Amino acid sequence: MNITFNGKTAVVTGATGGIGSTIAKTLLESGAQVALIDISPDRLAETQEQLSVYGNVKGYPLNVADTGAIAGCIEQIRQEMGEIDVLIQAAGLLRSADGLELKQDEWDMVMDVNARGLFFVMQQVVLQSMKNHGGSIVNFSSMAGIRGMNPAMAAAHYSASKGAVAALTMQAAVEWAQFGVRVNALAPGGVLTPAIEKLPPPPASAMDAIPLRQLSKPQDVANLAVFLASDWARMITGQVMVIDGGSSVVGY
Repeated sequence: MNITFNGKTAVVTGATGGIGSTIAKTLLESGAQVALIDISPDRLAETQEQLSVYGNVKGYPLNVADTGAIAGCIEQIRQEMGEIDVLIQAAGLLRSADGLELKQDEWDMVMDVNARGLFFVMQQVVLQSMKNHGGSIVNFSSMAGIRGMNPAMAAAHYSASKGAVAALTMQAAVEWAQFGVRVNALAPGGVLTPAIEKLPPPPASAMDAIPLRQLSKPQDVANLAVFLASDWARMITGQVMVIDGGSSVVGY
């Protein structure tokens, strides 16, 4: 299977993180030109420089929680890189908190990025570009959005935001199919990102709940995201696809 995006423009949010940058690299290697969106101009510049050897890539600073700035950012991408064919949304905040101690400002911060910002980014991409020629959107939900998790792994606001992503994905898939827009989501379990690699290794017993006995790597997630974005997945829409080494199917 040869996935190609020759002549296509892709947008990746959260593009400086371990998963986002790996997705951007994989898209570039598959022939796409890629617009990187992230909140940090410095990290964007660094990531753009690192990825420029793989193809045409450009960074666009944006805090997706600032919904008033989203339309202008998408317009700038269209003006500079052309109409958008692919949107992959890896931007997100993971915060741990006890539900009985969770503050409203903490709740709002996570929901604003993970759910509200995600929705209005894809809304603007469809309104400005995909409504006219179709396209593919891949959002990031989480295992925490479809099942309960221990507080050390997630929390009420994170779980609620990722559950919202799953619901938004399904609704958008139904509403926007008329424009030839497919919308899917990924629900990763544990992913061995560079940030996770810096933490003390979990006890061996922590792998007992994962049939494949290992965490996903960023490239594993990127491979599925890029497949869903490609024409190989042309009949897949409205799905929330789990990638977790089998942990979600383990019984008692």
